[in-house]
Amino acid sequence: MSAIFFDMDGTLIDSEPLWLEAEIEIMEELGCNWDQQDQINCLGGPIDKTENYMQDRSNNIKPFGYFTKKLDDVMEQKLSTKLNLIPNALEIINECKISEIKIALVTASSGRLMRAVLKRFPVGIFDTTVSYDDVKRSKPDPEPYSLAAKTLGVDITKCVVLEDSLTGIQSGLSAGAQVIGIPHLVKMPSNPNLRVVESLSEITMDRLITWYPFLTSRISANDR
Repeated sequence: MSAIFFDMDGTLIDSEPLWLEAEIEIMEELGCNWDQQDQINCLGGPIDKTENYMQDRSNNIKPFGYFTKKLDDVMEQKLSTKLNLIPNALEIINECKISEIKIALVTASSGRLMRAVLKRFPVGIFDTTVSYDDVKRSKPDPEPYSLAAKTLGVDITKCVVLEDSLTGIQSGLSAGAQVIGIPHLVKMPSNPNLRVVESLSEITMDRLITWYPFLTSRISANDR
């Protein structure tokens, strides 16, 4: 059995501009500058990486954990009021459901933020979800994707991961999955198990089946 695993930030939801807004606002409160290069340095998480980076940029004037809590507070509000989905996000998810392919949402964001985002999707549309809170080691460690595969009872080597960050790509590849990279502010590495596309809009079920024939094991002749 196979499955398709979706990253959240920057892959299904257009949240990276909101993350940049939040980071700038939080750092400005402390009299610190923050720009897109700082965002790129933190892209893909996990949150403890961002916490350490923001601590260093602010000369450690706040107790450890301050930025994690602050980002959760600010981002929850922004996700509730300003969030847009990436074009083709719902369409490709619905194609997966019609084709009876199991799908998972796998994110390095907190469970709190993941739940805020899930309000924008039909209830129960994902067969399972994995957040930062669900694992001991988040992306780039393979644990998040390995856990998703184990929960769904699928062979990770017959699964496809969609990711936009280098951190997420490393996680998917290390877990043993096939990965589709959708570059956001970064250049994708060369890897035989990584296919790079310009945007999520390029991805259709027909293309996925052409690229990864093992997915057809979940699809009947009447569905194709």
